[in-house]
Amino acid sequence: MGESYESAFKKLEEIIKELESEDISLENSVEKYEEGLKLYEYCSKLLTEYEGRVKILMKENSEIREQDFQRVEDHD
Repeated sequence: MGESYESAFKKLEEIIKELESEDISLENSVEKYEEGLKLYEYCSKLLTEYEGRVKILMKENSEIREQDFQRVEDHD
């Protein structure tokens, strides 16, 4: 896709609104659903990639150090 997360997410929101509309044909609904699924997967992939790049600054003993971001569910 190559587009920004924000752009892809905005398109996904527009598709959701269209799918919630009662004035959409079954064929068009399926096409929009498929497009939305691709956008969802793209956005999810980008978030996963960004998550790996996020650093948290931790202050310990008056020193600031970087630590890799870890998701909450990774601690269980």
